Amino acid sequence: MLELRDLLLELRKGESIKSIHRSSGRHKTVIRALKEFAEHEGWLNAATGVPTEAEIQAVWNTRLVNPETKAHPLDVLSEDFKRWVADGTSMVVMHRLACAKVPCSEATVRRYLHRRFPELPSAVVPRVHEPGKVMDVDFGYLGLVDDETEERPRKAWVFSARLRYSRKAFRKIVLSQDQSTFFSCHSEAFEYFGGVPGQVTPDNLKAAVIRASWEDPLVNRAYRSLAEHYGFCISPCLPATPEHKGGVEKDMKYVKRNYWPLLKDREHQKGHELPRLKEAVTYLAEWNETVSETRLIAKVGCTVPELFALEAPALLPLPATRWEPMDCALVKVGVDWRIQFQKAFYSVPYKYIGEQVLVTATRQTVRIYHDNAQIAIHSRATRAWQSQISLEHGPPEAEAYLATCSKGLVQLASSMGLHVGLMAEAILEDRAVDGIRPLRALVGLKSRYPVTAIDQVCARLLSYGVIGYTGVKNELKHEQERACSSHASFRFARQASYYEEVLHG
Repeated sequence: MLELRDLLLELRKGESIKSIHRSSGRHKTVIRALKEFAEHEGWLNAATGVPTEAEIQAVWNTRLVNPETKAHPLDVLSEDFKRWVADGTSMVVMHRLACAKVPCSEATVRRYLHRRFPELPSAVVPRVHEPGKVMDVDFGYLGLVDDETEERPRKAWVFSARLRYSRKAFRKIVLSQDQSTFFSCHSEAFEYFGGVPGQVTPDNLKAAVIRASWEDPLVNRAYRSLAEHYGFCISPCLPATPEHKGGVEKDMKYVKRNYWPLLKDREHQKGHELPRLKEAVTYLAEWNETVSETRLIAKVGCTVPELFALEAPALLPLPATRWEPMDCALVKVGVDWRIQFQKAFYSVPYKYIGEQVLVTATRQTVRIYHDNAQIAIHSRATRAWQSQISLEHGPPEAEAYLATCSKGLVQLASSMGLHVGLMAEAILEDRAVDGIRPLRALVGLKSRYPVTAIDQVCARLLSYGVIGYTGVKNELKHEQERACSSHASFRFARQASYYEEVLHG
């Protein structure tokens, strides 16, 4: 590039601004500004010496009019630009919004913003990614949406699962960041990609990592089960270091600065103060297909579908079945040697009273761990505030203590089976009769009959509306008698010696 001194020499020769622009390629505004203060300094006089480049630069920096003080056509939108920059709106969206009032190019908007809102660039190290190796996941808050089903505003987040190599992303609008949402989004993302990456990098959120530590992260047991099912490796990023998954962080900014402003403007034109939830979900799929995946990726020269065509064969195959959801929580054992988990109670050995235990639950089973060792297993409760009690977990006097009160007797009955517990509760509902004695008798039936048979009889009697200990006892007795009669031994009328004589003479 020519220095200012070279341009000054051309001006001293009498060359026009237009001809210098053609020969040097420098902008006419630069040449014109140089000519103005060169005339003021007397540098165009052939009798004077030619200043050095350093002298010209010193005068240029002090006397050149500051571009920020010049009037610009976009100054009428200066307040709008301040608001858009504060909201984190992307350059593409700001250009689209500005064009509605002042027609201009995107380059003009970029130059205007860089001049009015300068930022010092920070150095980065480019990374090379392998196809099918890493997927970053994260939640990003969008704002309030109008939930038509509940008729109230709700906070909306976007879940993004982004493949590092192809930049292909699975995005979904969600109303919660709990474990079930986090895990189900993983399964949907793998099905959307048609395969599984070798490594997943989540943030240190509670749904994925219990304790944030780079050297020894205590990975959520449910998340570990998900990883084992699909065959990927969990690699959490450093605590408070989101740049370790910078790709999905950039994707969050892209969604917030491009999709979200366009959605709000689209809904505003339809007269909606808040975006509707259904419209947000529908437009996200449309925006992803028509805007996100059609863009040409900078410094790559390819679109997302073109890169994904190279990455798809490198993904691991999907398993035959989808992962069964699992809930996971850390709870404390109470003095009644029970834990409370999702509005239900489960017993653990009484020696763990006061200890913190890990609970993992599927649709059918609840498992309880202490120091990575399983200490209890129960069937999952089927109704709110149900107690799943195993008497062997209690102290030696537990059964005798529970038998002294109606609440304890109901717990003992519930430990024998769901319908036995319901029968006990129904017996107690009769306020006119003391239920302690029939409850003790009902619990005492386990010494004479199998608890499975007692539970089946209680279920049958409850379906007929028959309540009481006597009915359960009589029905068990009759079933036992019928079983004995059906198994009575029979013999031939003649003795075996008769047949021996006939056969052998």
